[in-house]
Amino acid sequence: MVKFRNDWTDFDGSFTRSRASKAESMLQNGDYFNNTLSKIVADGLNGSEFSKTPSLINRISKMTEYYTTERVPLQGHMTLIAYEMLEKSENITDKSLYQAETVACAMELSYFLIMDDIEDGATSRHGKTCWHLLPDVKTLALNDSSIFRSTIHEILKKSFKGPLYIKLVDIFNDAFIHVAIGQHLDAILSRSKDYSLFTQENYDTVVKYKCTYYTMKLPLMLAMILADRADDASYELAENLCRDVGALFQMKNDFMDCFDLESESGKSGTDIQEGKCTWLAVKSLERGNPQQRKTFTTCYGSWNPEDVETIKSLYKDLDLKSLYEEQQIIRYKMFMQKVQELPSNATPTPQLFLKLLQMAQGGQ
Repeated sequence: MVKFRNDWTDFDGSFTRSRASKAESMLQNGDYFNNTLSKIVADGLNGSEFSKTPSLINRISKMTEYYTTERVPLQGHMTLIAYEMLEKSENITDKSLYQAETVACAMELSYFLIMDDIEDGATSRHGKTCWHLLPDVKTLALNDSSIFRSTIHEILKKSFKGPLYIKLVDIFNDAFIHVAIGQHLDAILSRSKDYSLFTQENYDTVVKYKCTYYTMKLPLMLAMILADRADDASYELAENLCRDVGALFQMKNDFMDCFDLESESGKSGTDIQEGKCTWLAVKSLERGNPQQRKTFTTCYGSWNPEDVETIKSLYKDLDLKSLYEEQQIIRYKMFMQKVQELPSNATPTPQLFLKLLQMAQGGQ
């Protein structure tokens, strides 16, 4: 499998250390982020409408521990690193870093993962039984997801005021909309059983809404708002380059879902059984001969173990592993070319985009 460089280098190859030394040192401090997350959630709920119902406070705390602190908070880490890289050195204080931590923690309350697991029929995430399958949860998971989303707003309302609060809420709401559209498109394509719809264009659209915005673009936009460096030009630049990183991220996740027992998202791999429009599915239909395409349409979307193995064998016969590695390299080079063409004073900076790619590929 393709492994990209995990060091952070300038374009001439010389090694560079980021300004984000303080944020990185905090994140390397064991359970620092998770402990901070629990504290920020508790502080945000104190005095809120939720606090009038103690059982809800306990439930939110349990959800936070079960669904959030059990995984690597990649987007939260990205937000903190991006903020310190974009902010002026003289403006970085304990207070400003705590505000950045608050925003990072808010975005790690990924309420939509609960909904995603329900819709996909998932049984495990991060090695644990999915929340909705726990004996004391079941159908309450739908309400729990709504409560988790409301908790995000309570946290933001407690820590921010005025125009900054409005900007942050607007961006979070935009993220919620994108995720909802992505979930809709993902579900519609998989349920349709119309494999003529499994095109690169439709796949890219799903990735844009379901993955790229929340996973890659949102941390950058939140950091730019906190550093007061957000404008239409910076948003457009973030959209352009995050699209490339998101594509790399989702291709890797699709590949791992099929060929690993549990994908890097921490979710049990059932893309084949659910009939998902994945990169592997799209490419098998593009590359397969008529007989292979017939095999795909016959066996794909089946929970029969023999059908699943038939699809995996088809992927191997079509040598999609080699194609995956080739495509990863091509997209990586395209991304690097775009970064190299950026002016040094661009917002976000070229160095930040490099760091984003490094973190997305697993080299934090």
